[in-house]
Amino acid sequence: MRPAVIATALVVGLALVAASVAVPILMLLRLDDATLNRWSQIGQALEPVGVFFSGVAFIGIALTLFLQARDLQNQREELAITREEQQRNSEVALRQLHTDLIKMAISDRELREVWPPIAPGVAETKKDHYCNLILNLQKVAYEAHTIELAELRGALRHLMASRDMYAFWAKARAARGAITGGDEAEDFFTAEVDRAFADAGPPPPRGLMHALASALSHWRAER
Repeated sequence: MRPAVIATALVVGLALVAASVAVPILMLLRLDDATLNRWSQIGQALEPVGVFFSGVAFIGIALTLFLQARDLQNQREELAITREEQQRNSEVALRQLHTDLIKMAISDRELREVWPPIAPGVAETKKDHYCNLILNLQKVAYEAHTIELAELRGALRHLMASRDMYAFWAKARAARGAITGGDEAEDFFTAEVDRAFADAGPPPPRGLMHALASALSHWRAER
């Protein structure tokens, strides 16, 4: 249907162009001077009409170009939104995979040994992996705009009140910075966690009985 309409419009256009050339030639050959003079006067009288239609045609072309430019801009914006959404989905899928791997390491000691130590000579524990999951949750929540920056900072300050979270970040902060260096989002989140860590200060030492009970519990869990 569409090719037929285009072909018809092309034929009509060519016919009009041919007529605009042929009609003046025929008039010059067949009409006398008086008649040609009268037609010339009629043409001069109709010149404003031609100017009007020329202006209308120019406005129509300009409006068409404007609408086409706006459509192209809308298409670019839609493509950008689609790319951002695809990238966000990919990041969520990767984070979910990372979460699943950490869960496997938490539940299986042999798999936990695959992970390198947080720092030289410092082995990771179940609590360390769990703390890492909690911090990753805060990062994902902020990047997904579920929480605002003020809420993120409040959550991090609250988490750093935990002795285990504070101890985890004290061990992991140097390695975390080395791994994520250059990634703007990761550097930003690391800086925010570091700020909460610095504001919290070291927690008071645990009592001897609590330390012994914790060591015994850890030993039983590792068996």
